[in-house]
Amino acid sequence: MRLKDKRVLITGGARGIGLGIAERFIREGASVFLVDLREEQLTGAVEQLKKQAQSLPHGDSIHVHSAVCDLADAAQVERVAALAWDTLSGLNILINNAGIAVREPFTSIPYQRWLDIVNVNLNAMFLLSQVVTQRMIEEGIQGSIVNMASKNGLAGSSMLAHYNASKGGVVLLTQSMAVDLAQHGIRVNAVAPGFIDTPLDRELKKKEENPLDLTSRTPMRRLGTIEETANAFLFLASDEASYITGTTLVVDGGHLANAGEL
Repeated sequence: MRLKDKRVLITGGARGIGLGIAERFIREGASVFLVDLREEQLTGAVEQLKKQAQSLPHGDSIHVHSAVCDLADAAQVERVAALAWDTLSGLNILINNAGIAVREPFTSIPYQRWLDIVNVNLNAMFLLSQVVTQRMIEEGIQGSIVNMASKNGLAGSSMLAHYNASKGGVVLLTQSMAVDLAQHGIRVNAVAPGFIDTPLDRELKKKEENPLDLTSRTPMRRLGTIEETANAFLFLASDEASYITGTTLVVDGGHLANAGEL
């Protein structure tokens, strides 16, 4: 088990990739604390994960907890970080997965929506990481942080200026955190998914009159899966990536590699 006895805080853990990460980490022996704004879905996720843990040979040592939190509220972020730390008696791994997106033309973006997306996707990541790493350093705990970036943080695209800008910030925040925290034995990396079959992706498609053909320029000609993305988070969080920090691992089926294709 690659994460035996590790204690993990996962944001956006009620569904999609966040829930997939929790499932994958539990199979590797980790205890998890999920944070999400969706209370009903969060409750269901915790019940699902507890059943999963109970079915495992090492299930007695695995704990699953959660808290509802609006990551756009700095006070709530600080409170939930303290709660997760106290509940699990410390943290070894932080997964900054939570994110929101809205597709709309640049000239039509309301300023409040710009703020909302940057607050959840980037500002909350900064604050939560800062609070958690301060405690890790104080108590001499070494560990790993894995941030949710995106291929959209590495190359521009239409209709997502606010989302793209926030994810570009994640990439540079990840590098900067990695440099500052390496001396404390804390590694910081990011995963940049391409087009993944998730609830958020399906919701965006429903709102489009003519949904994009997301796989037409992806060499592998399919959407990625939640488990494939979770595997990337697992690798970077585990000791298998012990000499990797400050990097962004692209999981996109070759989409960005095909950028020159007309």
